[in-house]
Parts: sequence; C-alpha cells; structure tokens
Amino acid sequence: MKGKLLVLLVGLVAATLLASTALAAGNPYFGVMVGATWVEDAENDYGGGATFDTEFDTGYNVGAAVGYDFGMGRLEGEIAYRQNDFDKVDVLGIDLGADGDTSALSFMVNAYWDIETGSPVTPYLGGGIGMANVSINDFQVDFFGDVADDDDTVFAYQLAAGVGFEVAPSLVLDLGYRYFATEDPEFEDDFGDKFDSEYATHNASVGLRMNF
Repeated sequence: MKGKLLVLLVGLVAATLLASTALAAGNPYFGVMVGATWVEDAENDYGGGATFDTEFDTGYNVGAAVGYDFGMGRLEGEIAYRQNDFDKVDVLGIDLGADGDTSALSFMVNAYWDIETGSPVTPYLGGGIGMANVSINDFQVDFFGDVADDDDTVFAYQLAAGVGFEVAPSLVLDLGYRYFATEDPEFEDDFGDKFDSEYATHNASVGLRMNF
C-alpha cells in the first residue's frame, strides 16, 4: 500500500507540473458521462483457504470532470460513481442467490492523448490514478442471511480509450471505454471476520465535454 501511495503522490505532483506548463496553451473544459459497468467476478479470501466467489449483474456509471485541453492532450480531475447488484455467490462449488450491491466512488487525476485526424473525429488514449471508496451494501446470501455491509478506501487506477466527435465549436460528444480497478479492498462481515475482495470493472460511456 505504501508503494502505491508513493506512486499516487508522484503522479499527482507530475500532473500539477504538467498543468502549470499547459495553462498558457489551451482551454478549460467541463465534462459529464453516463454508461454501463461490468464488474469482473471477485474472489473473496478469509485466509487459511476459506474463500467464496461473487458474480454481479450489469450496472451503471456516472461521472463528471473538470480539465484543461492544451492541444494534443488533456489533463483533468474526475469524480465518478459505479454500482452493480450482486447476482450470485459460489461457495464450495455451489451457486447461491445473492442480494445487495457493490459500488465505488472514485476521485481520479487523468491524462489523455488526443490523436488529431484533421477532422471533427478525434480518437484518444489515456489513463489515471487516484483513490476509490469501494463498498458492499446490504450483502445477503441465500441460507446465510445478512453477510456484510462495509467499505474500504483504496488506491485506484484506470486505462481509457475512446473517440470524440466535435458537434459544435465548443462541444464534443465522447464515446469511451475505461478499465477501472483498485487495490484489493478489505471488508469486515457481520460476524466481525475480515476478508480480502477484488474490484475490477469494464465501463462503456457516452459523455459531453464543453470547452470554455
């Protein structure tokens, strides 16, 4: 964890320096997005060989960002929220129904490379680092009842790719994909026992960016 926090600190410092050199060459912008989120199956580990797997339904994501466009690239701060319902739990090879949901509230610093094409269509690649509060909410399993309701704040990162369509001189329609994941969160169940989980997602979104 300390190593990842150091990476986060270095990244934030680098982002600040990059922003300071870009301010004279571009324009600020505000963006919003909404889309679908798919959570990868998670292995939950109590230690000592005691594990169970969780699967999830398709969920959603919403987010907003404030950034600076300096020509060939962009730098932004982003806040986003993702939520997915539990689908089922695998315990010793037996599938059981599950209720409740998992969610993540993230705060990220992102950098993007815009690939100029000489047209209103601009593909991009990017990524970001930050922190996320990952929660399991009202988690219940058939025959076991209430299992856990807890959260953990952990290091987060994402990789992104997409296409921007300039629909007006100051308005861009954004179709994007993000792979968003975190350090393994640790939760405490309703019996006071702790277990390590996993959080990794695939996200498709549509958004708007308004340049000022």
